[in-house]
Amino acid sequence: MDKKVKFSEQPTRVKILYAAVVAVLCITAIIVGIVSVANKKDESPEPTPPADGVTPDAGEGDEGGTNNGEGEGGGAQKPDALSFVSPLVGTVAKFHSSDAPVFSETLEEWRIHKGVDIMAAEGAEVFSSAAGTVTKIYSDPLLGRSVEVTHDGGIVTVYSNLAADSIAVKEGDAILSGALIGAIGDSAITELADEAHLHFEMKVNGVSVNPLDYITKESLGASLGITEL
Repeated sequence: MDKKVKFSEQPTRVKILYAAVVAVLCITAIIVGIVSVANKKDESPEPTPPADGVTPDAGEGDEGGTNNGEGEGGGAQKPDALSFVSPLVGTVAKFHSSDAPVFSETLEEWRIHKGVDIMAAEGAEVFSSAAGTVTKIYSDPLLGRSVEVTHDGGIVTVYSNLAADSIAVKEGDAILSGALIGAIGDSAITELADEAHLHFEMKVNGVSVNPLDYITKESLGASLGITEL
């Protein structure tokens, strides 16, 4: 009967060989485990993108970069809720310009012109461009006697260079489109060299806009003789 040799009695080189084999087996097992975990991660299904590009985390109240015409510098969008008409029958003598200066005959200098000047005879009646509330009646140091009307949607119209004794409304009045505001005067000291006219401004959420972009084509054609801009 063969005598069994204990591992402790094996020669040193045999012990080293056994240890090397065990080490190789352990390293192989570790590598196989790592590869298996990596493969499982690669096979995991990617999350399905939300329909219509809607981000799940975005709440209904998030701005999301959408411009609704209310911030300064973002530009104002033309409203659909109200239909504006020309405040009087006349001819546009000076157009709106919020970035390029317009020459002022009175001051003999180039200035930004944040309204349109509608030329008509002195004393010509001026009407509200849309329904709203009279929020301010004042004397502007440059543009003369003025009436401010606030409309829905953050829209404000301003009627300037009015005759001081012609104002037909008072602050707080709720008025309809076409309501009498006053009459053209000569109270705008910065525009005295110009022909008699109404200085008409419009703001959307505090941003100056071109009123002619908001007046209906029918009213532009009938009141101001403008068919194309």
